[in-house]
Amino acid sequence: MEITFKDYEVSDKTISMTIKNNEFNGIYTDDYNKVLDILKLKNNSIGKILINEKEINKQDINKYKKKINVVEDTLDRNYFQTKVYELIYYEIRRKGLKLSNPRKKIIDSLRIVGLDVEVLLRNINTLSTSEKKLFQLALCLLSNPEVIIIEDPFKEFDKKETKRIYMLLQKIKDKYNKTIVFISNDTNMLYKYTNNLIILKNNKVVIEGDSYTIINRVDYLKRHSIEVPDIVKLTYLAKKKKKVKIDYHKDIRDIIKDIYKHV
Repeated sequence: MEITFKDYEVSDKTISMTIKNNEFNGIYTDDYNKVLDILKLKNNSIGKILINEKEINKQDINKYKKKINVVEDTLDRNYFQTKVYELIYYEIRRKGLKLSNPRKKIIDSLRIVGLDVEVLLRNINTLSTSEKKLFQLALCLLSNPEVIIIEDPFKEFDKKETKRIYMLLQKIKDKYNKTIVFISNDTNMLYKYTNNLIILKNNKVVIEGDSYTIINRVDYLKRHSIEVPDIVKLTYLAKKKKKVKIDYHKDIRDIIKDIYKHV
């Protein structure tokens, strides 16, 4: 599902941006709550919302809200439930999900993210950091959303776990035709793991487009006080100060190959 906000009023400013269908979209921002309210279609704002290039009216918004779900940055909320299965059924009731076969849907969602059904009987506080993230993703999938929004998707993960979860998200995106949005203020992560990037500052879109093209506009980002990813800084300095003719890359191994080739 593609979502376009056109001249959408937020805090006395207007935002125009597009969340692209079946892509890894990234949103750079320091105000997560504001962005989440926009993406979840919560704001009753002036402006247009287009779904798959078709403008929707306010009467249709509730229908599309149900197609959007969020994986928050942490599972550490004060739940009364202690077992995994208790929390799942609580979330089903809280969100008013109408599932014809809840048990089958739960097991299917767990299997998609690579969790065994035995996890249902475990205490929530025994889950590892990565298991909690996978469980959150399974919870998200229960409603079969078309758009999955994830806050800081790889927070606290090492490279191995980050790669594992990213590959899982890639599989979910491609196999089930999902649109995925990463919300973060980490440009290193957004550069490496997104295709479409939107940079917001003070509730204003600074720039949007292809992640690679945007992040490599180093001087532009610096003028707007946007943190430049470390790997891009390295290449930028080599090109500017050492006059090395190398391209920008997302992987340090590609930079090393480029250096060997041109230096």
